[in-house]
Amino acid sequence: MYGPVIQGKLVSLRPPRPEDAPLMITWFEDMEITRFLALRHPPNLEYEKEWLDKTARDPNSVIWVVEHGGAVVGVTGIHEINWKFGYGTTGTIIGDKRQWGKGLARELMQLRARYAFTELPLRKLKSQYYDGNVASGKAQAAAGYQVVGRGRKEAFIGGKWVDAIMTEVLREDWEKANPV
Repeated sequence: MYGPVIQGKLVSLRPPRPEDAPLMITWFEDMEITRFLALRHPPNLEYEKEWLDKTARDPNSVIWVVEHGGAVVGVTGIHEINWKFGYGTTGTIIGDKRQWGKGLARELMQLRARYAFTELPLRKLKSQYYDGNVASGKAQAAAGYQVVGRGRKEAFIGGKWVDAIMTEVLREDWEKANPV
């Protein structure tokens, strides 16, 4: 399903629109952007539109487009939600490289966690990043995610096998860090 509009200081999260798809596929054509994604081949426009439609109907996902300065710069979401046990797996891509290093991922992860823990009955968000993706590790830590494990030699990136760093944030830890 698509998430509601959430306004932050740097970014706003909003439901995707079909007209976002042409821009989104351009991100996957840039190897620097996709370097740390588990995506083998760039999607075509039809695939991206189908993915947006499928996600809109998926009751176990919540997805947003990320806007900064009125422009679409990324996508984030909570996927594979297990409603019985109260957790979901998060993911983010900032596809506009000009916006890297400006704190957008940190803020969107904070907004996404707030939504998950105040609007949804989730008790934990899980994520991961590949060793070497310093920006993702910093953004997750700033949003309250803690390293909980390591998948050794999980992905082949930059000519070598690298570990997957598994992270998660619990509702109770998030609540302590974000008192009402």
